[in-house]
Amino acid sequence: MKRRFIAGAKCPKCQAQDRVVMITSDDDEWIECIECDYTEQRPSEDSYVAPEAPDDIGVIQFKPRQRQ
Repeated sequence: MKRRFIAGAKCPKCQAQDRVVMITSDDDEWIECIECDYTEQRPSEDSYVAPEAPDDIGVIQFKPRQRQ
């Protein structure tokens, strides 16, 4: 198993920063908080469902900057 801290990450449960570790094994990945023992398993490719994009995404157009 390989353990790596995730810099700047906050625990979803206790909000502790820089206390989250990603653990990788040969066939699995998950995160753990070393402060509160929160764990979360990474979804597999088979079980992951991508969120739908909203239909009303607009385009932002910037006005040219006027010189003074």
